[in-house]
Amino acid sequence: MVMSAFILVVVVLAVGVLVWIVADTKRSQPPAKPTRKAPARYVSVSPQEDIGSFLEVYNQEWKPDRDALSHAPESVLELVEKIEQISPLITELSSKLNDPDINPREISKIIVQDQGLTSFILRRVNSPYYGLLQKVDNIFNAIVILGYNEIYRIVMEERTRKIGIRQDKADWVHANVTSTIAAYLTGVSRIGVPGGTMVTLGMLHDIALTVMAASLPAPPGGFSKDPRERLRQETEHYGIDHATLGGLLAKHWGMPQRLVACIAAHHWPMFWPVRELAKAHGDIVKELSILAISDVAARAFTQEISGPYIGDDYYRFVNRPPRVEDILTPEITRDIKRIYRVMLDDTLEHGEEPETSQTTRSAESTPAKD
Repeated sequence: MVMSAFILVVVVLAVGVLVWIVADTKRSQPPAKPTRKAPARYVSVSPQEDIGSFLEVYNQEWKPDRDALSHAPESVLELVEKIEQISPLITELSSKLNDPDINPREISKIIVQDQGLTSFILRRVNSPYYGLLQKVDNIFNAIVILGYNEIYRIVMEERTRKIGIRQDKADWVHANVTSTIAAYLTGVSRIGVPGGTMVTLGMLHDIALTVMAASLPAPPGGFSKDPRERLRQETEHYGIDHATLGGLLAKHWGMPQRLVACIAAHHWPMFWPVRELAKAHGDIVKELSILAISDVAARAFTQEISGPYIGDDYYRFVNRPPRVEDILTPEITRDIKRIYRVMLDDTLEHGEEPETSQTTRSAESTPAKD
């Protein structure tokens, strides 16, 4: 009996000591910080007090018809039908550029099937513009050295020339510059836009300007350099603007519907805020945002235009500061200047007099933004 009582007392004391140790350990530890839920991330287009100011850019007396693609003038439709089909290689390569498993060997196999195209690319790659220390004698090496986008732009130029659409120097440079900026924005914005699609759109968004210049009579006084005013003048003069005509061309060439819609609508961000376009055309609003910013930045670099042709909402939508100078980074500016140099090299290579248009002179005299 005495032994049982003794054992019970020992057990009680042991339990008490253990409880005291645990309690003392807890007291010595710093109090745990309350757990907070991570705040939800919202893309803010603009603070409420700024909405009125950024919407002012869209208060335009005239706006394009967003259904123009479905009722183009018969004469324009006949013109489009007469234009030769562009090589399906353009669409095929654009699709390959969007493939995360793309590889140089596969792309080179596609290109080398056309000897004329292969020769054109190698001639361009070995031009003084790129300044390569060693001559490139095959497409695989050209792709490895210059990258997919650069080779694709060269292919685009050759394929459009082959069907008789030869852009003048200023338009060709603008297409390349816009494409370069669009490719850059695609990477840094991280909003899920396929890179190959944006390179294609950058190169083809103004392709109809060449068709208009070659096949349709211009008004006596020419067209305004203001993009919005020019669209209005084209619509009044031809019954269609160059963006819509570009969409018809893309459709005629059997390009994907998204590309057709983006080319036809690439100036819409100058007339409607991103929220409105997102409601009506949510499937292409990302592409339109990047293309519109790239187009404006390219023309701002050459001092063709100035001012906010699109609102801050589009810049914020693609996670960029709402200033053109923040788009034209030192890296992009260097690439743009190289594009202007290749234009001059190309004219000298073919024994032609350099075409120093006002656009070219402005770009060459623009101080470096490095």
